[in-house]
Amino acid sequence: MNWRLSIAAVLLTVQCPAIAQVSDQHRQEAKRLLERLVGAKLPLDHALVAQAAALVATGDRAGAAKLATSQPNFYNLTVKQMALRMSNREETLRVPLNDFAASFIGVTRDETDARELLTGNFHYKGNPNLLTGFNVRQNIADDLLASNTHYSDLDNGTIDLSTVLMRVAGQPLLIDDNKNIADNLDPAGVLTSRAFMAAHAVDGTNRRLVEFTFREFACVSIDQWADTAASDLRIGRDIDRFPGGDHFKFQTSCKGCHTGMDGFRGAFAKWDFRNNNAILSTMKGTGRAQANASAAGVMNKMNKNNTVYPGGYVMTDDSWVNNASRGTNALLFGWNGAGIDGGMGVQSFGRLVANSKRFSQCMAVRVFEAVCKKPLDPEKQKGLMMELGSTFERNGYKLKGLFETVVLRSECH
Repeated sequence: MNWRLSIAAVLLTVQCPAIAQVSDQHRQEAKRLLERLVGAKLPLDHALVAQAAALVATGDRAGAAKLATSQPNFYNLTVKQMALRMSNREETLRVPLNDFAASFIGVTRDETDARELLTGNFHYKGNPNLLTGFNVRQNIADDLLASNTHYSDLDNGTIDLSTVLMRVAGQPLLIDDNKNIADNLDPAGVLTSRAFMAAHAVDGTNRRLVEFTFREFACVSIDQWADTAASDLRIGRDIDRFPGGDHFKFQTSCKGCHTGMDGFRGAFAKWDFRNNNAILSTMKGTGRAQANASAAGVMNKMNKNNTVYPGGYVMTDDSWVNNASRGTNALLFGWNGAGIDGGMGVQSFGRLVANSKRFSQCMAVRVFEAVCKKPLDPEKQKGLMMELGSTFERNGYKLKGLFETVVLRSECH
């Protein structure tokens, strides 16, 4: 017997334990996990499935999830489709890529704090150095601000968004009919994106911007946080206090929704979306922007129909108040940090929402639905929503990590 060989064999056994046996069950689990995150079907004998199955076999399911989120289609399909649904009024993914979705993809890929989606001064666009050979129009005024051309060009199915999107500091705005550009003085991430403004600031009185901020980023409809006992001081002059001659109807119905919406809508007082599809802000600007605003910069539409109830609130600046900070609404939203009672402009409003417990929980709901392909009921599955939201916060508000956490939950299967 060769004793040197025997000792070497023993040492090899100690230092290099046997490789885990990959079973069909491991491959099936790996396939399911990958498909949920990359958004596409994979054959069982795909090389990526084999790689993920080897990780699952050793008990490293988290490693398999990280492998999935490193794939381009995680961003090009799963994250993009989730963001597109949140970007438009119809909540459909059947719309072209836009600046809202591009920022969502970028923040997820770069693993930055997701709260900056509602507070940040940045945007994402295609890196021209990585788009050689592709017909992607890049003029800032014409293709990013006055139209969605740049983003629809990126959305041609052959461009890898996970690679070409680049983060750019600042949010430029068109400020007049001559397509002059200035910096956004009240940037609030995707809330002041062209797509979100196009969906919700066109016409109307900007109440829809408030409604959909809470709908998309707090997962609550307006009727869920209506409060007829809150102050009606901020309700505008366009809301009848005697609908059909009945003041009781206003007090018990209309007032409930408007106390919240009208309290917050002052944040968007200086914003509009008009005929040439450009965001118009009166924080800077001449021409049409100023022609449609008061001397203080408040858009005229914010005080329109002022004869319906002349004693109603007159908006003179972009201040807002939080009329959803009492009673059950305080528990529903879980407000955190400074500036809970009120503020000025969209960024401070975005910060209020982003720092709430409900924002974290809503992001968990959005990710669960995107990955698990079924709804997470905030009422029936409240414990799961709260647990995932807390994990999201502890992990630094990283959306990529939230996807990896959700896909491993038994409730997702």
